[in-house]
Amino acid sequence: MKGWTRVIVMIIMMTMLYSCTEPTGGGYPLTAPEQAICDSLHLDPAIIQDLRRHSQAPIEAFHYSLGKMYSGDTVKEMDPIRLPGIIFNETEDNAYELIYKLKDSLRHKGYTIFKVELTGDTGNWQYSVGIVKETDPYRILKQMETNGINYDITNDSLLTIVKGLDQKYQLELIGASGDYCEFIIHRPPADWNQLAKEVYAICPDTVEQGVGSLEALARELKQNRRLYFWWD
Repeated sequence: MKGWTRVIVMIIMMTMLYSCTEPTGGGYPLTAPEQAICDSLHLDPAIIQDLRRHSQAPIEAFHYSLGKMYSGDTVKEMDPIRLPGIIFNETEDNAYELIYKLKDSLRHKGYTIFKVELTGDTGNWQYSVGIVKETDPYRILKQMETNGINYDITNDSLLTIVKGLDQKYQLELIGASGDYCEFIIHRPPADWNQLAKEVYAICPDTVEQGVGSLEALARELKQNRRLYFWWD
């Protein structure tokens, strides 16, 4: 009996030792640079561990600028916006897939995931995706300085517009940059053509430099259940 007792005790001790040394986050330990980003910006390492279950894209501390200067392979951001969070690149399909998979769990941790902008070159387009330590969509739009200034829509007036649409259609932010924002529509309209007219009145570029007609915009809104503005 004593021999069996010693064996059982050894098994228990080995199990406890293994559980103490196993990486946290379901086997997705952070690299030294990733840990440094979390430490410097006071981020929860779990957001990167959550991301690593679906993407191995290299991450950087969150930065964004609508104005950029190009010199050869070097890109200089003009007056960059830096928020507590991370940013990385994905294909368009992967970007949406990640957002839909992670948005709810990240919100519970106090973070929002959203598309930022199109990057790369023709034939090699990607989308930058941000995860920031903020859950208020209006604060994110404010921090990102989103506007449609080409149509005299300031950041403040855009926030007023979005709040009005949010009350009617229950919007969820999934995209934000200097001249773009996008939302999931959780309360579908009775008339998609009417919503298309509302979107066009705010952002004519969605039609004139986008889908080509109000009818096509209405079909896209209904099919994707996503509302977006993009001012060229």
